[in-house]
Amino acid sequence: MKTSQMAAMALILFVAEMPIWANDADRTRPADIRFSPTVQQEIVVPVFIGRDGPYRFLLDTGSSHTAISQTLATALGAVPVAKTSIATSVQSIPTLVVRLPDVAVGSTHVNSLLATALPPDAASWLANGISGVLGQDFLSQFDYTLDYRTSRLSWSDEGDIEKGVRLALEPSRGRFLVHLPQNERCGCPLRLVPDSGANGVVLFAGSRADRLPVDSAVGSIRVGTLAGNGTARGVIIKQLLVAPATLWDLPAARVVLPAGTVEDADGLLPLSLFARVTFRHREGYMAVQAR
Repeated sequence: MKTSQMAAMALILFVAEMPIWANDADRTRPADIRFSPTVQQEIVVPVFIGRDGPYRFLLDTGSSHTAISQTLATALGAVPVAKTSIATSVQSIPTLVVRLPDVAVGSTHVNSLLATALPPDAASWLANGISGVLGQDFLSQFDYTLDYRTSRLSWSDEGDIEKGVRLALEPSRGRFLVHLPQNERCGCPLRLVPDSGANGVVLFAGSRADRLPVDSAVGSIRVGTLAGNGTARGVIIKQLLVAPATLWDLPAARVVLPAGTVEDADGLLPLSLFARVTFRHREGYMAVQAR
């Protein structure tokens, strides 16, 4: 289960550069492509960088920026343009920001994308075979649909969004928030990050999420972030309103963020809770359909 970091990076990765297709003709793939869901319900998509690839990238709507491994950046000859650092629980790890040429997923591409080049020890908890994270600096430029029933990513499918619940998207720290009004007992709307990279609901301790009705006899849940690995208290959310629908008895992790973390969200809303999610960035909303 993933927690949110500051806007510079919401998800980390460990990578081994292993193309999943070797045919450059795949650059002309159609607008609809099949994604590979992981056992953690993350979404893995084929990404071309320039004429190289494709490589396996996590599609992460909760991450503000794209990232690739330092090894892949070196292999591609990606040009460094800046230096930065990633703070972990024990040290500050220096990293480079590199400029990538044309980055393509199916028929959609972005020219000259900046990405953080991460050393392997920054995220050794993720599985091998993932070469990067595709963040909102790429995704927010397009409208698209994630269909969890058919494992399909569509850049062109208009879909039947009238059957879904529309949630307004609020830009925040390079990603988006949705506001979910709750019942009178909570007395708040929750501000959650719609997150395809989270495999479960995450509630941030000390936020308005503390007002949700929960059962706490669930034990501990292991979490991993840029700040290191740790555990969070497991809870069961008795009800979460995604009007007009209500989700019942949801397992969640109540995460205490590292001291000094600046965060305006109350937690993470995993998109895998829904059968279908459509983003309409130009119109400022997302539409979700229940499973």
